[in-house]
Amino acid sequence: GVASGGGGRSWNPISLATYQQYFDVDTADILARLKRAMSPGSSEKFFGGEITRPDLYGPFWLCTTLIFTMAAAGNLGAMMSFQPTEDSRVFTYNFSKLTVATSVLYGYAGIVPLVGWAVSKWMFSAPFGLIELICVYGYSLTVYIPASLLCVVPIEIFRWLVVAVAFGSSVRFITTNVKDVVMGQLDDQKALGVLVFVGLLHAALSVFLKLYFYS
Repeated sequence: GVASGGGGRSWNPISLATYQQYFDVDTADILARLKRAMSPGSSEKFFGGEITRPDLYGPFWLCTTLIFTMAAAGNLGAMMSFQPTEDSRVFTYNFSKLTVATSVLYGYAGIVPLVGWAVSKWMFSAPFGLIELICVYGYSLTVYIPASLLCVVPIEIFRWLVVAVAFGSSVRFITTNVKDVVMGQLDDQKALGVLVFVGLLHAALSVFLKLYFYS
């Protein structure tokens, strides 16, 4: 799960050494984590077996990769479906897609876990771990990278289907990894409400990405 586990270490937010440990991963570590995040239908927790600690390297590069693939694929998809008109005879690239992708994806992957961690510190006796939660949310975006490339195909129903499948896989990954902390400390009704809210936030992200980049 993603419960806080400090291991007795002191936390110094202005020390580089505090964050260095979370970037100390190799290719094999990243591949194992990507495989775990991309296992549709799996009820296996992210942290377990060969994955024993969170990292920030994977989430950072996953967000960065998704930003560029969404912006590039969104423009390519728009170019493929472009129809010249009197006012617009030549297709022009929309570079604002890159800016918006950067703001939305870095914001979502950073702010949502931060808020979730802060609320859990207030509500739970055993709150989420902040780095663990950022790690889970970062790796949950893995499936959107192939989805962003598939959405280049200029067929609306196919694009919605791809986004729906990506959302389903991604939100299952998140809820699988947060539900133990939530359900272990709240009654069933409140726990369900929290998990539904998590799902709705993720659905809002998915719908926004579809409508903004592939419409």
